[in-house]
Amino acid sequence: MTLAIKIYEAFKDDETMAKVLSEVVDELDRRTAPLEQKVDLDLTKPFSQKEFKELRFTLHKEMEKVRKEIKELKPWFIKRFTGLLLVQTGVIITVITLLR
Repeated sequence: MTLAIKIYEAFKDDETMAKVLSEVVDELDRRTAPLEQKVDLDLTKPFSQKEFKELRFTLHKEMEKVRKEIKELKPWFIKRFTGLLLVQTGVIITVITLLR
């Protein structure tokens, strides 16, 4: 079971939240798949200094890309999550008021 499906199942009570989170995780998985192909390490032989520096540079560059994407995603996610919470609170208050 992929991580996106696990997240969808965990938040299935809130269909919108589940869909958004699973799409985000799926997109991140898709973007990191090429990295897994690039990093083909043979751990039985020692690294040369040059190979180690190249690998380190590549990993730092990719980590910066991911950090940047997360920083861009965070405000969007917070806005959507806050909106969902406000709507849900309004619905709960309305239901309680109607039941009185």
